Amino acid sequence: MSNRWADFGKVAVRQMANVKPGETFLVLADTATDRDLAAASQQAGIDVGARAALLTIPSMDTSDASDLDPATIAAIATADVILGLCASTFVEKESTMRALEGKLRITSTNIEGMEDFVTEGIRDVDYPLMIEIGNKIGELWMKTELCRVTSPFGTDISFDMRDRPIDVGHGIVKNPGEADYFPGVSVANAPIESTIQGTIVVDGNVPPGRLVEEPVTLRVKDGIIVAFEGGADADAVREFFEASGDPIATHICHFTLGLNPRARTSGSIHQDEHVLGAITFGFGAQNAIFGGNVPPCGVHCDVVLTTGKIEIDGKVMLDNNVLSEEMGLGGIA
Repeated sequence: MSNRWADFGKVAVRQMANVKPGETFLVLADTATDRDLAAASQQAGIDVGARAALLTIPSMDTSDASDLDPATIAAIATADVILGLCASTFVEKESTMRALEGKLRITSTNIEGMEDFVTEGIRDVDYPLMIEIGNKIGELWMKTELCRVTSPFGTDISFDMRDRPIDVGHGIVKNPGEADYFPGVSVANAPIESTIQGTIVVDGNVPPGRLVEEPVTLRVKDGIIVAFEGGADADAVREFFEASGDPIATHICHFTLGLNPRARTSGSIHQDEHVLGAITFGFGAQNAIFGGNVPPCGVHCDVVLTTGKIEIDGKVMLDNNVLSEEMGLGGIA
């Protein structure tokens, strides 16, 4: 067994999943998951005294709306805690959501494209400090009447953030009903949709999860994309949205800032949006935790700006991937 994955398993099981002795602990993999990774995670659960099991399911496309098979549903329903190690979106399945109404908690990751970050991003960072800074940013955002985001590539968009709930994504689960993804940390909210006006120029990741070769310009009015501009990448992004067949897919549903200093722009959407100072706009399906007004939607996607400036009510909170020390946001390194 790889020492690398043994190290990952120990941190993921103890720090992210908070597995306790005697708990029923399920490692859920799919047929694309690295077998050594899955085995190391199960062993880490055994080492803490949990009743640890490993279940491998067939890989499922992210667009597959069908539920899981009966055996997997039963395993999930009887677990206390699950460590998900697959690209298959099992958390969003109806049966899993029912299980989360009981004793279950889930933390998940998918290592593809971020093999180094998945360990370094939880082991070699000051995780409590990132969470603390995320909470501070959230408190500032909830009082911000005018947030303006600009970038060297031409982004210039503004919106009202007042009184919208904040989500600090860190991947740590401790209580029944919690489900999250790691490595973190990021902070997000849903700006007031009708106030979102301007231009987003994407120089990083675009759906379905790849880096652009040339920037893609999105013109936004009242929180909705009204035009796609640029070259071949812009055409591909437009076609992606059109192929969804859902007009709500073009609605901005969240605004997110990455806070992890070990994340690097790689083409992996999860890693790219967690880069310290990376700015993400989400579109389509809106999580209820944001308290937003985006109509129901069957798809969700993100676009990532690798750098930019965030001004809140005229004060610079972030510039060129550096957080404001004057606002008490320094120290992440």
